[in-house]
Formats: sequence, C-alpha cells, structure tokens
Amino acid sequence: MARRAGLHHRSVQYWEGQAEIDPLAHAVQAIARAFGWRISPHQHARARYGVLDREAELAAIDHYFTGALRRRLRRMVNRRVICGAKTRKGKPCRAKSEPGRKRCRFHGGKSTGPRTLKGVARIAEAQRLRWARWRAERAAPK
Repeated sequence: MARRAGLHHRSVQYWEGQAEIDPLAHAVQAIARAFGWRISPHQHARARYGVLDREAELAAIDHYFTGALRRRLRRMVNRRVICGAKTRKGKPCRAKSEPGRKRCRFHGGKSTGPRTLKGVARIAEAQRLRWARWRAERAAPK
C-alpha cells in the first residue's frame, strides 16, 4: 500500500493505528488516490462531525473492504471509549461512550427540552409547521 501511494511504510502504519482518520491529511489523500478512491465532502463531514449513522458506515465498510482490514474498521466504528467529560465535581466522567462516539449518553449533547413557557411555545409552533409541511408533501400528487 505504501509503495503504491508513494509513502513511507511507517506513514501507512501510523494511519492504520489511528482511532480516527483525518480525511484531509496528506497521507490519507495519497492512499485514497492510489486506490482510486475519492474522499467526498460528505465523508469528510462524517469523519469530523459524525454525520452518517452507524449502519450506513458499516454497510460502506462491508462494500469496500475485505478480511482483517474490514474487521478492524468495523471494530473502530463500534468502539466504546471512556467519556472523559468534566463532571459537576470537576472529575472526568468514567462512563463508556455510545458506540462509535466519543461521549457517553449523559454528555453527548442530547437536548433536555425547553425550559421556559416561551421555549415550549416555540418548539410547539416548529413542530406544527413541520407536520403541516409533511402533510402537504404527502398530499401533493406525484
């Protein structure tokens, strides 16, 4: 792989050992070009922000890779790590992350919902509009 990409073999070893791969890194781009792959902005967004869901990512891995590399990539997608977010006591959280994520269910940014009457009204209006738009799209002839 390294010879084909024009890289030193240790560069390839380095990226194979990473928990997360930066798709904009020079070596990763070179490896992708060597295999005729194109790293799209959508894939970059997934790597940076977790855009794709786990099932879509696993399906892509199964489609493009085989053998030991496929097993390793699947493990990386499903891996659970220690959260490490700062708790109220100022210590790192010791809970395991959600599969394929960096934070646990408590620190993953899930909303607790609106806290004021104004917020409740705003959310209710947004939901009403969303459902009205959905109904209109559904009723429109194709």
